[in-house]
Amino acid sequence: MEQYSIDRKMRSCILVVATPTPHSGGGLRAYRSLQEYVKHFNAFLFIPWDLWCSKQSLRKSINYLAELKNAGVRFAGFSKLLSTVSKFREVTSTRLFEQFLVLITPSIASMKIGVDRYNAVVVLHEVWDAVYSGYILSSLFNTPNAVLLQLPPFYKSRRRLLNILRATLLWRELLSRSVFQKELLKIEAEIRDCTGEYLRRVRYNQVLRKYTLVLGVSKAIAVEMGDEWVDRVHCFDPGVSLDDKDLEIIRRVREKVKEKGNFVVFGGRPSVVKGLAEALITFKFISRLFPDLKLVLTGGVTPQILTRVKKVCRKLEIEDKVIFTGFISREKRFEIVAKAKLMLYPSHVDSYSYAVLESLYLGTPVVAYRIPAIEIYHGRNPGLKFVEEGDVEAFTVTAVNMLEKGVEGVEKPKIRSWREIMDEEVGILYKLISKQF
Repeated sequence: MEQYSIDRKMRSCILVVATPTPHSGGGLRAYRSLQEYVKHFNAFLFIPWDLWCSKQSLRKSINYLAELKNAGVRFAGFSKLLSTVSKFREVTSTRLFEQFLVLITPSIASMKIGVDRYNAVVVLHEVWDAVYSGYILSSLFNTPNAVLLQLPPFYKSRRRLLNILRATLLWRELLSRSVFQKELLKIEAEIRDCTGEYLRRVRYNQVLRKYTLVLGVSKAIAVEMGDEWVDRVHCFDPGVSLDDKDLEIIRRVREKVKEKGNFVVFGGRPSVVKGLAEALITFKFISRLFPDLKLVLTGGVTPQILTRVKKVCRKLEIEDKVIFTGFISREKRFEIVAKAKLMLYPSHVDSYSYAVLESLYLGTPVVAYRIPAIEIYHGRNPGLKFVEEGDVEAFTVTAVNMLEKGVEGVEKPKIRSWREIMDEEVGILYKLISKQF
């Protein structure tokens, strides 16, 4: 015990800005990083305001935060939106206003931080509050800083931006009741496209240039951000994988699951940027040819979002064919994916895709949009079929063909060991602390 205490005193102290909850790929990645950091450093956690946005997300996170505390991670502070902004969100049920406001006036998010000495500040997300908080904290403590981008904070390609915008419009139109509403939505979308993305690019460029080190969780990050950042972003190749626990669960599931069920699964969380609208429209046409087939959506969603999704399902006349599991364990999700005939994954936003990796590893074919993150790392797998981003008709035709004719075979993707990834990441932090960058 005495040796442990001495070692703790001799270790460098790092302040980690993260939302380490395994309810998304990014949260899971941050959670695993912190579990490793605490073995090498005195790790202090600063939580951005995004975690506190809803009581539901906070409740889901308590157990994981307790696990990190028990592992040795110390809680250092948090940022919080002004109460007037939070109340506006509750009244309007939208976060669009606050997302613009924090870009225009970052000071609306106040910070609470315990006084201490840190050797480095490390940010594990690309969301604006985390990136801006890391920049301010490193200035406050006069330390080097690094940010790990788990998704592109902005896109070089105008075409990619328009496809994401169209996906948002498609979803909003499915929710609309009148032509007037649809026209208003188009005007809103144009404003977001013209001002929002420009503001994001300007703000992120300003702040990211002030970081000692910018990391990307995969090569796709730099590709999406454009030529200027290809040489400036140190990209892992990739920086995500299945850990030993995941591989053991997959082994058990594959031994247990001997045949496919009569359903397909939506690969991402129920989100517009993950192609939820396109997946539901595709399934509407699939269900005409396969009337007994079901669509399974996994992952926890707020009651408000669930109500909207069910409303769209009723409008598409598939409400009795869509199953919502809510939040489930990873083993249960793996079992569902393994039993599915096909994964629908029309995602617009990714850096690597845990969902595609897990599906292929479990022997379930995938139909996906051709975006850099998926093409770079999974493009040669015969179990994955691509269509051009935003082409819902081609996506539907391809999905139907895969259900009718099957695929050549589903190969297990080659993956890096989690140990190898963490060794690389921790090595980078040691260099950051010793100011070798």
